[in-house]
Amino acid sequence: MIVHVPRRFAPDHWGGTETWLAALARWDIAQRIVTTTALCDQPSGDCAGIPVTRHPYFYPVWPLDRDLAARWDRCGGNLLSSGVAEDIRLQPNLRLVHLHTGNRLGSQALLAARRRGVPVVITLHGGHYAIPVAERQSLAGGSRRRGWEWGRVISLLLGTRRLLERVDAVVCVSPEEAEAVCHHLPRQRVRLIPGGVDLDDWNHGDALRGRTTFGLGPGPVIACIGRLDGQKDQATLVRAWLHLPQPRPWLVLAGAETEPGYGAQLTALAQGAERLVLAGQRDRQALADLLAAAAVAVLPSRHEPFGLAILEAWAAGRAVIAADTGGPRSLLGDGVAGALFPVGDDRALAALLDDVRIPAWAEAAKAKAAAHAWEHRLAELRSLYEELGAWA
Repeated sequence: MIVHVPRRFAPDHWGGTETWLAALARWDIAQRIVTTTALCDQPSGDCAGIPVTRHPYFYPVWPLDRDLAARWDRCGGNLLSSGVAEDIRLQPNLRLVHLHTGNRLGSQALLAARRRGVPVVITLHGGHYAIPVAERQSLAGGSRRRGWEWGRVISLLLGTRRLLERVDAVVCVSPEEAEAVCHHLPRQRVRLIPGGVDLDDWNHGDALRGRTTFGLGPGPVIACIGRLDGQKDQATLVRAWLHLPQPRPWLVLAGAETEPGYGAQLTALAQGAERLVLAGQRDRQALADLLAAAAVAVLPSRHEPFGLAILEAWAAGRAVIAADTGGPRSLLGDGVAGALFPVGDDRALAALLDDVRIPAWAEAAKAKAAAHAWEHRLAELRSLYEELGAWA
């Protein structure tokens, strides 16, 4: 049995970690996902055939600001769950624990795994050493943070700050993060295993259905798929879109709002301009249809450890324009299937949105996606599990 421990697993708040976990269902081995009830209070569920068990949790802060707690639930919360640790301790036939979160919950899970004598792997889906200071402060709640965080005592007892030193292997999803981990932890076993893409899920979108689903009229379409959040920086994209000549393309922002009020900020920034669509969370088929209807996909994130949305757009045969950071730099740096712009530079982005090379980038996109098919990534992860003696 391999147990995967994400901070949360909520189908209505899907992201890169959830996509990784769903991909693991391709393996014909016993696996479970053990997590918390953050954003989903169902005690049990399913992820593409992998059983999911959820346990209660709490934030060790007093008094606790409810709005801040809700924000932590959505992104970056440093929580505790004795139920997750106990589940690992009692799991029959346990062979390995794979952490998809760090901090206190990851440390609790590590302690439980050590008591069982099994190896522990951690994947840094959101990065660790390579996170910009501003993003780290944002994840912590910024200036809204208040109350006595008595959990710091628990963190000290759990050895949370030394978590990456104590696990048996660290998996990074971008070369930038892998290099940083190797620098800070020269004795640690580090593996670079980026995300993958299911080609069949994304190359059968229907453009006409996409226009109908998202209420789009005639004219070109720009797609941006990702949660609405300051880190994803859709504001820079909206400003760039406003620089484009009339009639502007349709701009569709598809993703759940994880920073309260950010959608309203984007709407206000557009100042009543037509053809801006905030589409909310959509299922995979709807997103594939959106990409089929789009001329280009954009990922304007201020910080992006990998960027699965790039692979998905490539698999749909679409060129990608992204901010020059982390994972996007490693994927788009060769200029074959897209381009990079300086983080936050709306005018540079606007110029690329009107670039004559977009059709050529789109032509190269599917070949680029094929190199990142999930079977390659899962083979690399299986090799690591075998190295740790955890593959039956």
